[in-house]
Amino acid sequence: MAKQIVNTGLADNDGTGDPLRNAFTKVNENFTELYNAESFSGSYADLSNKPTSITAFGITDGSNNQILSTDGAGNFTFVNSSASVDLDTELDVASATNNQVLSWTGTEFDWVDNSGAGLSNNAIINLVTSADLDMSGNKVLFGNVYDAEVDLPAAGSYHGMFAHVHGTGKAYYAHAGAWVRLADFSEVGGGGGGSSLQTRINKIGVSASLTDGASGNVDIVGFKGYALLSITTDKAAWVRIYSNGATRTADASRLEVTDPTPDAGVIAEVITTGAETVLMSPSSMGFNMEATPTTNIPCAVTNKSGSTGTVSVTLNVLQLEA
Repeated sequence: MAKQIVNTGLADNDGTGDPLRNAFTKVNENFTELYNAESFSGSYADLSNKPTSITAFGITDGSNNQILSTDGAGNFTFVNSSASVDLDTELDVASATNNQVLSWTGTEFDWVDNSGAGLSNNAIINLVTSADLDMSGNKVLFGNVYDAEVDLPAAGSYHGMFAHVHGTGKAYYAHAGAWVRLADFSEVGGGGGGSSLQTRINKIGVSASLTDGASGNVDIVGFKGYALLSITTDKAAWVRIYSNGATRTADASRLEVTDPTPDAGVIAEVITTGAETVLMSPSSMGFNMEATPTTNIPCAVTNKSGSTGTVSVTLNVLQLEA
């Protein structure tokens, strides 16, 4: 039924409108139709003529990947996604404190204290050792201190390394596969006119790690010419001292029970049965016979201790040549 309109006339009580009975009949029939109609469920899906796109709300459509943005005054427009995001604000940079790191909580980003677990020890080592470390003039402070000479690492693996041995109170550097002890001021004496007598000192070399019965070369920095007073080893060993590197190489195949020939270039040799000092009585005259004499004392060492390890050789010498 179409809606029925009550005719109210042209003016009050002019007799042109619907009679009172007819008017309320129309009202009743209108209400009857309204109450008899199916009630609304309240669901948006049950609405008729509902909008099917955002343009039905009066908003101009944007382009692909744009987002809907408001200006805060009730106006909506589509903008590029980057245009509406302030990273500093989004990540709350202003709230971060020194040394904090950005962490994902599972629902958002948050600033948390750095636990120091970001890099493993191996990762840090790889970063430091993968290239030259330029400290831009800043100092690198560390303590290369070892309790005893036998605790020093393999010299062949750390050529050029400096270390301090607390037990001897001396400094050492790794060269040519051996640890060379540096002389202190009291051992080398002071400067001056050159007529003062020299003082006997110890010159030490440490071999690489050797299995029992294995041999290795040790170069001990000493003097061009010297008197050899004693040889000390820290374990059982066969020690040979040569005049130059060539004679050491030529003598490498000689057996322990075979004496060297007089012109073999062997300055001295000893066999020890443990940590032992062998006196050279009388003392031996030692010298370097390279084409250009150096202060190097070429030695060969055979480990006879029964186990694997380094062999420390100490030569007590008196300088005879500058």
